Amino acid sequence: MKKLFLLLLPGMLLLAGQAEAQLQKGTTHFGATIGASGDGARSKSSSGPVEYSDKSNSHGIAPSLQTGWMIRDNRMFGFRLTSGIVLRNTKYEGTGPLNHFVNNNYSLSLSPFIRHYKSINSKWALFLQSGVEGSYVWSKTKTNDAVEKENGYTVGLYVLPGITYWISPRFAIESDLRLLSLAANYTDFNDSKTFTFNAGITSGINSYFGVRAAWYLQKSN
Repeated sequence: MKKLFLLLLPGMLLLAGQAEAQLQKGTTHFGATIGASGDGARSKSSSGPVEYSDKSNSHGIAPSLQTGWMIRDNRMFGFRLTSGIVLRNTKYEGTGPLNHFVNNNYSLSLSPFIRHYKSINSKWALFLQSGVEGSYVWSKTKTNDAVEKENGYTVGLYVLPGITYWISPRFAIESDLRLLSLAANYTDFNDSKTFTFNAGITSGINSYFGVRAAWYLQKSN
C-alpha cells in the first residue's frame, strides 16, 4: 500500500489546481525542527564462576533548518541544513580490567530541494519533496586510553512525501512521512565505501514521522 501511495502521489501533485494564498508564487518559507533520541541498557552474564556486566547509553540530537521560495504556484525551491550528534558510552566489567568504550558521531548535511504541493483545502496540503543531499561525517572513538578519529562523506538522492497543516495563515505544522520515502546514498567513511537504497522501511516507528514548525510569509502587494 505504501509503495502504491508513493507512486500515485506525484500524479496527484501534478493535478494541483488553484493555489491557496500560502502557496502562491513569491511566498517565502522558513522551517525549523529538532529531533532527539536516547536509550540505555544494563545486563549481566556469567561463564562458570566468572560474571560479566555491561552498562550502555546513547543520546542523539538532530536540529534542522530550511528555507525556500515559491518559484511558481504550488512549487517551492529551497535548501535544508541538518546537523546530527550521537553520543554512545559503554562500560564492560569482568574479572579483568574495566573496558570503557566511548563513540561520538557527528554530521553536517546540506540539501537543495524542490517541493510540489497539492492543496486539500485552506488548512491542509500534501507535498512531495525531492532533493540532493551531501553530508560531511566524522567520529571520535575512545577505548580505555586509546583514541581514534575518522571522517568521510555521504552523497545521495531522496524523495520524501509529507503533509502541512496551517494553524494560522502564516504558521504551519509539517510532518515528513518517512514511511513512504525513497533514498539512495553513497558513503565513504571509516575506510569503507558503501551504497544503500532505502524504500521507506525503517527499524523504528519514531523514524517514520518528523514534525516541523514552518512559516509562510507572503510578499506585500
